[in-house]
Amino acid sequence: MFKPQGETVTDRDAIRWTDGTERKVYDISPLLSSTLPVFPGQPNFQKRSLLSLAKGERANIIEFTLTSHTGTHVDSPNHFIDHMETIDQVPLHKMVGRARLFELKVNEKIDASDIESLPIEPDSIVLFKTRNSRLWEDKEFRRDYVYLTKEAAELLRDRHVVAVGFDYIIPDQLENLKRPVHHVLFERDIILIEGLNLSSVPAGDYFLIALPLKIEGGDGAPARAILVEL
Repeated sequence: MFKPQGETVTDRDAIRWTDGTERKVYDISPLLSSTLPVFPGQPNFQKRSLLSLAKGERANIIEFTLTSHTGTHVDSPNHFIDHMETIDQVPLHKMVGRARLFELKVNEKIDASDIESLPIEPDSIVLFKTRNSRLWEDKEFRRDYVYLTKEAAELLRDRHVVAVGFDYIIPDQLENLKRPVHHVLFERDIILIEGLNLSSVPAGDYFLIALPLKIEGGDGAPARAILVEL
């Protein structure tokens, strides 16, 4: 949808759907900038100008630096397990398709007991919205984020989901260096879509598009993610 000069794109817009109707679209990726919080020890997003029209050069071109896990990104199983799918090998149906967003009023963690009664279907994409989505307002990484427990990951594995979306930078508890959530899911080729901002999106069913950069042999890659209301 065209936006007049000076008007910003909001986190909710509209597109014309395949049946001719207009559907709401939610932009669920935080803005890539030098103030975006990143995982401790990883470099911040940086950009610099290579060419500038303002300087009389032929075009505007920037160079940017970021890791494969900056902002909204998709983790492939190869992130923690060698010889498994790399990001360029992940099937598209795990990143594009119907998704169900659940809003959980939990304070510390998402445990199996919090999700066992939810209508989680086989071969589905599951997204979890928590208070984490408000943490994107902070410029520093927040260690008090809601995390996913190993038991919750095992339940999702046993429900045979294909992808899990999480609204902060890492789903595992920070102090647990074994990263059990990653391992439980990756061992079954279940991918993780991390760094989502779901603050403006109500619970419900959507069509998700979360396409990462197609990096040869990549363990993950940044993505622009959107939800289309069904």
